[in-house]
Amino acid sequence: MTAANPDAPATPVAGISRPASGLLARIPADDTLPRWRAWVTAHPVAGSLLAGAVATQLATVFGIWFTGFGLPSLNWPVANGALIIPKASPGAQYFAGELSHFTDGIVFALLFALLFHGFVPVRNTIGGNIIKGLAYGTVLALISAAWWVPALLVPHHAGFLSTGLGWKLTFGIFLWHWIYGYFLGTVYCPNPKDAPLAGGA
Repeated sequence: MTAANPDAPATPVAGISRPASGLLARIPADDTLPRWRAWVTAHPVAGSLLAGAVATQLATVFGIWFTGFGLPSLNWPVANGALIIPKASPGAQYFAGELSHFTDGIVFALLFALLFHGFVPVRNTIGGNIIKGLAYGTVLALISAAWWVPALLVPHHAGFLSTGLGWKLTFGIFLWHWIYGYFLGTVYCPNPKDAPLAGGA
């Protein structure tokens, strides 16, 4: 009987896989995403509310950071607060505006799941759900640029799709809502209708 060579590579034990080394070891390779998609499919209301919270938070942060990309800052909480309580202190305005803005983002996500998502003739693949989110973001951007900003923030001076305020603002409005739609479609990602609901409990 010969002694084992300590320098020889270890032989894998049946049923036990060796973890990958380096960067690949930190990339999830389990069934987390399929289980999440199955859960969202079985719980569309709760899934859309969570997706709305995530999408609103990320889009809001990006909008405030737009100045770093040479675009006007889109601080919707401040704009909403100034509309809701125009004579209040800046702190009170921001709190009221953030509450209103965040609630709007979550409600619009619920409407996306219940009224918009199912009517877009695209299969519910990961890419298909993102396309639906971007399409929804485009609809919201059109409403914002064509009505919300001209009617409420700069009455009669914004021009078509708010282009009278500069193309960067108009592009920023669309970019903001595309970011919202992207994360909305990424998190609210139900399975195709013909897929089983296994693992959704």
